[in-house]
Amino acid sequence: MKCSLASILTAGIFAVTGAAATGGDAAGIIVARGTTGIFFESESPEFTLRPGSERPVSYTVHDRHGRILAEGEWPENGEGTLTLPKLGRGIYTITLKSGGNACSGAGTFGVVADVPERPENPDMYFALDTAQSWCAVGSKRNIRFPGNGFETVTEAAHRSGLAWVRDRMSWSDIENEPGAFRLCQYIPNGWLLGRRGIRVSNTYHDAPKFTKKHSKDLPDDLFATYRFARNAASKAKGCTEAWEFWNEEDAGFTVEGAWDYAANLKAASLGYRAGNPNAVILNGAFCVYPLRDYTDAVFNNDAAEYISAFNFHTYKPIREYPEVISGLRKFLAGHGVPELPIWLTEHGTQAPGPASTKSYYPGLKSYSPEQEMTVAEFIPKAQITMQSLGVARDFFFILSPYNEGVKDWGLLRKDYTARPGYFAFAAMVKELGNAKLLGKLDTPKGIRAFLYEQPDGTQTVAFWSESDLDLEPNEKIQVGSKELHKRTFTIAAKEGAFTVRDLFGTPSQAAASGGRLTLTSTRYPAYVGGLAGLVPSHPSPAPGRYAMKPTKNDRTVILRADLSEDFILGSGRNSVDLPGKSGRLTLQAYNFSDRPKSGTITVAGGHAEGLPESITIPAMGKVELPLLFTPHIPEKEFHGRMEFSGTFNGKPVSRLHIPVFLFGKSVASGKTMTLEAISDPKRWRNNSSGNMTAAYDEKEGAIRFDVEFPQHGDRWVYPEFILKPRESFRQARGVAFEIKTVPSMPKEAVFMAVMGREKEHGRAVFIRFPMPSAEWEERIISFDEFVPNPENIEMIRLGVNPKSDRQSYWVRNLRVFYR
Repeated sequence: MKCSLASILTAGIFAVTGAAATGGDAAGIIVARGTTGIFFESESPEFTLRPGSERPVSYTVHDRHGRILAEGEWPENGEGTLTLPKLGRGIYTITLKSGGNACSGAGTFGVVADVPERPENPDMYFALDTAQSWCAVGSKRNIRFPGNGFETVTEAAHRSGLAWVRDRMSWSDIENEPGAFRLCQYIPNGWLLGRRGIRVSNTYHDAPKFTKKHSKDLPDDLFATYRFARNAASKAKGCTEAWEFWNEEDAGFTVEGAWDYAANLKAASLGYRAGNPNAVILNGAFCVYPLRDYTDAVFNNDAAEYISAFNFHTYKPIREYPEVISGLRKFLAGHGVPELPIWLTEHGTQAPGPASTKSYYPGLKSYSPEQEMTVAEFIPKAQITMQSLGVARDFFFILSPYNEGVKDWGLLRKDYTARPGYFAFAAMVKELGNAKLLGKLDTPKGIRAFLYEQPDGTQTVAFWSESDLDLEPNEKIQVGSKELHKRTFTIAAKEGAFTVRDLFGTPSQAAASGGRLTLTSTRYPAYVGGLAGLVPSHPSPAPGRYAMKPTKNDRTVILRADLSEDFILGSGRNSVDLPGKSGRLTLQAYNFSDRPKSGTITVAGGHAEGLPESITIPAMGKVELPLLFTPHIPEKEFHGRMEFSGTFNGKPVSRLHIPVFLFGKSVASGKTMTLEAISDPKRWRNNSSGNMTAAYDEKEGAIRFDVEFPQHGDRWVYPEFILKPRESFRQARGVAFEIKTVPSMPKEAVFMAVMGREKEHGRAVFIRFPMPSAEWEERIISFDEFVPNPENIEMIRLGVNPKSDRQSYWVRNLRVFYR
């Protein structure tokens, strides 16, 4: 059945409004061909009704302003296929009535520009994190889409017109025992994308047990790291053309020191290059800004000699972007790589806040239409702004359906239908994906405009009005605000008509007169093309040059240390404490070349007893050297280093750099307060995703927390202790406490310093510490880097993220160290 359509206009705000829920949920009844509701302009949108829904039904098609475009009875009394004529770019809704009763909500769909089989610009800046190998795995609980969504997500990525996506894999799944290599869904997903000409950046942050003898997260066998990286890069060559070793290692996913991460990054880099010599090699994304000392320690291990682009994640508000990118550039310049390209492999927003509407999926909530529009507004504003600051590639987080606690991140909903943000991304790619950014134009206050040059020499301007999304921190953004911030401005243009495309690519016309083109901007970005002769007032910096840091070093020799219990890892994993005068370690020298290497190893920052005058490392082999290190740190100072370097076959090798911070010695020079009140269960406020109780355990002399979780959902328990005035942390350097857990080794353990008293939320510093076991162990937390103003701490949280549905843990002897 065909329908006639009214003409489509362009101004207004998209909203979904539903009548009382008497005829079912339209979003759950209507099924678009291809599931996602993403149609090309050359296609006629087609829909069916889900089996079992009430029939017959009448339908109404609306444009994004709520105007009726078509209406009628569903073909074949609801059993047939509804086929609409071809539509222009934009987003649309279908509402239903069944038996005279209106269904709640609406089905949504959209139209994007036709795209070629392969991207015209294979090095396009705009990109998406699909994470499809993890997030598109099927679930029987998803009654609307129980199967795997790999093909669906891949086709959605293709229809957006992009050239790059980011995916995930699991080392433990692929190689669960030495020598095994299973493709699982990970490599095939890469080829689903690769066959459409889409390139993949891939990451993993797990390692199988056989790679770890003493470590918990990172392998302590660098050959295992190398071999897996080489094999994965070889199997995925042609689709996966960028590799990230690990993920957010500065904040989590490792408990090992920065130098251990750097050693593994080096081995992985050599492996990736052996499997695919042309691949882009990135560090695992750092995600904390200002950058932590951990990141500095990684680069002091000469990590820049093993990567060809710098990888970072951010969810900060747009107003902070200039500071963040400037800070990253300053950091890279300080480590001798000022032109290293910056990739944002996760770039998203916290602006929508917690998901606010009930989802059909059990136990989850979904973004409201207003929250979805906040994301749609954010995407072009954020990606264009970052491009103007010199970022080389930007992956919006995330395409696949993904709920993380109260966040509903995906541009595809749980039923795999596309949200407005998807169509905003596709419109941006169509207008700017093949263009070169020249810079920013001078505009009246409150308007931002960016100038692009197209391959044919014409120019396009992307423009918008500033809103709270541009100007405010995330917590002050008014989601659902009806204020459009309409403003007008002019740019130079020849006489004639120009096409203006709105946020979703829907066209309108604007005429230039007297050499000026008048444009109306709103909070939602728009694009005008066909321009010529414009010059940016603020040219954009070049995005950098893909190359590892030039070096005379032999990259194939890598030094690593197994530290004994004489050393205590700092809470920031960026230094070690040495309670005694000396510490035992085993220095490992790896040779990743096909010929033996002979040479010497030297040490700085102290004396290493047991260091031989020379060693020979076999081809693809290693040498282990038991050493006793004594730091050279003046009596009244606390900071030093343990740094090994060497020369093999006449060439220097990269450093093994381990900062030394005598934290125990430093706190001994100050005072200590034991926080006795933690033993009182009345002082702890329940704060958990399960049912939590607190009690004093006389046998253990400790506060005990027990929690039981429902079968589905997040597992976390972080009871809150509100400080009284006499318990002030003013001038505190850190804390120490004893802890044990049953079951042992939970998924994560965190000490939180909270600057306020708001339950669960509020500004807090998260300091992860090594997983506790079933035996009493001490944990020491240093505030030096994490908490610059400890006097603002009003509350602490101390808990774990369990792996099981029941968890108990005990805490005692919490001491506060002061300067």
